[in-house]
Amino acid sequence: MVDKSEIYDVVIIGGGVIGISIAYKLSKSNLRCAVVEKNYLGNGATQAAAGVISPLFYGDDQINSPMRQMRELSYEMFLKLEDEFEELEIECPFNKTGIFRTAFDDKELELLKKLSDITSKLGVKSELVTDRKQKNELNFLSEEIRGGMFFPDEGYVDGLNFVGKLKSAIMKMGSDIFENEEFLDFKIVNDNTNQIITSKHNFFANNLVFATGSTNILEKYDISEELIINPVKGQYILVRSKEFELPYTIGDGSYGQTDEGPQYQGYLVPRDSGLIYIGASKHYGLNDNIIELEGINFCLEVAKKYLGSIENFEFISAHSGIRPQSKKGTPVIKKLFNSDNILFVSGHYTQGMMLSLGTAEIIKNYLTKSDEILFNLFNEM
Repeated sequence: MVDKSEIYDVVIIGGGVIGISIAYKLSKSNLRCAVVEKNYLGNGATQAAAGVISPLFYGDDQINSPMRQMRELSYEMFLKLEDEFEELEIECPFNKTGIFRTAFDDKELELLKKLSDITSKLGVKSELVTDRKQKNELNFLSEEIRGGMFFPDEGYVDGLNFVGKLKSAIMKMGSDIFENEEFLDFKIVNDNTNQIITSKHNFFANNLVFATGSTNILEKYDISEELIINPVKGQYILVRSKEFELPYTIGDGSYGQTDEGPQYQGYLVPRDSGLIYIGASKHYGLNDNIIELEGINFCLEVAKKYLGSIENFEFISAHSGIRPQSKKGTPVIKKLFNSDNILFVSGHYTQGMMLSLGTAEIIKNYLTKSDEILFNLFNEM
């Protein structure tokens, strides 16, 4: 018989931004969690993410759809993060600096105007820029940029910094994190308890959550083919300008809104110490972190698109990470093995950072039985 004092409320397999966010939300609700990560926290998609936090519509978002509800919920959670972290005496990792979304022609400008009209009804502020000279801080941009839209309520997080701050919060709230520890197997002890076997421990938990990103560790359990995740490698570079400091994120006005936008869609995002994140590329089916020239070239083209010239930039480093893409193209939130307390959460692809806290809130609400509606909508998709 298992001693109840040794049983975690929830064990989470996977220490990327989704797993860590789930642990954070559950710990805030006084559930004791253990996160098991085979490498270091955030070593997958998290470390390649631009980290853009935006309440705008993206892809196939429709008003009141589950995806739209998740996005709005997540943005709401990011706005609350500063107060939550202040209580824990942790610096807030969310930088609400705004984003300038560019338009290279009248068609893109009209796309942004339509987007602004829709989102203004949801309380999202925006400022139309028909001439980039309206904003002196943007005089470094390419002269080919027609104008754009400034969204002051958007912002960004640095993925690894975000995960690191969540780790500090989780441990302050009494939950545990086990890095460099590999999941090996699990057994259902009874209806309420699972045994989780790792390379270093045997854990017992009332609930088990697999937030394993692009790593298909559940294949050996003969799960549905629909739950197999496709890896997509992303590469980005860090540079420093010798002439200006990036005031806020620069993004393509059509990025996430249409498949007919420019070939090199990506972001310029501020980082600490005056660094600029440029990326990220997409390499479908690649599951390695090798830095390739193709990916670096993509980042350089993104830079040239926004800046016109890439002279007077210091190259700092190049990095990569593996994004998890689901078969259906949207996040997967599912019960596994006909069990109400074994869950699978993955497939956030390029939106993991943005959707992290919303996803975590959905899982927390389900496990605490406070609101199961949105969880059930995803579970049935």
